[in-house]
Amino acid sequence: MSIWLILLIAFAVLAFLAHPSLRYGKCRRWRGERFAHRGLHDAERGLVENTLPAFIAARDQGFGMELDIRFSKDMQVVVFHDDDLLRLAGDGRKVRQLTLEELKAIPLRGIDDARIPTLREVLDAVNGRTPLLIELKSGPGNGRLCRALMELLEGYPGEYIVESFNPLIVAWFRFHAPHVVRGQLVGPLQSYRPTVNGITAFFMAGLLANCISQPDFVAYDANALRFFSPHFQRTLFRTPMAAWTVRDPALAALVEKRGEMCIFEGAGKF
Repeated sequence: MSIWLILLIAFAVLAFLAHPSLRYGKCRRWRGERFAHRGLHDAERGLVENTLPAFIAARDQGFGMELDIRFSKDMQVVVFHDDDLLRLAGDGRKVRQLTLEELKAIPLRGIDDARIPTLREVLDAVNGRTPLLIELKSGPGNGRLCRALMELLEGYPGEYIVESFNPLIVAWFRFHAPHVVRGQLVGPLQSYRPTVNGITAFFMAGLLANCISQPDFVAYDANALRFFSPHFQRTLFRTPMAAWTVRDPALAALVEKRGEMCIFEGAGKF
């Protein structure tokens, strides 16, 4: 067998494993959309990420908003990014170890009105005025989190799309809620190594589970260098893309030129 045939077979296998949904029409509306990363948070103004004041600020300025959801101990869907409270509250306990009542008692960044909201509270505050990009964090009960999200969104008057780093979560929406636009989050290889083994990291960074989850778009780390899989998606499949986290005007201009969704911080810069 010649080396060229081997390379051709390897390329075909990679293309099969990495192919997205190809439902291009589903993402046409989202082309060039801007989402405030975890709301329009601003330390100088005392607006903490993923809190109601940050989401209200994004809403009032007409920005879409990206947010993160996970379960509390009592299985309430709360909006919070990290597994634990250490970075934002100096508390090493994990979110899933605390009830909603216990979480609500903890101010974030020491600011009294910066509390962890429930997704229901965020939905009520936004009330469909601007679109939502909802990231589902992976953990115990992933399927239950997906179902809980869809129950909360039933009858919601606004637009929304979903995404996750976990391809099994993305696949849940493929099979159980195919009407929802779904996205696969991806980072460079080294970003996975602290939490998964090398083979799993290779598959996730290479988007090689796309054949199972078939995402409608790929959300990639726009600040990572030597990061091949987004280029592969963009050039081979013309996959709709979302760039995170954009903090630089030049990068924002490039993302806009490509027609990609822009997940940004620091709105005053752009």
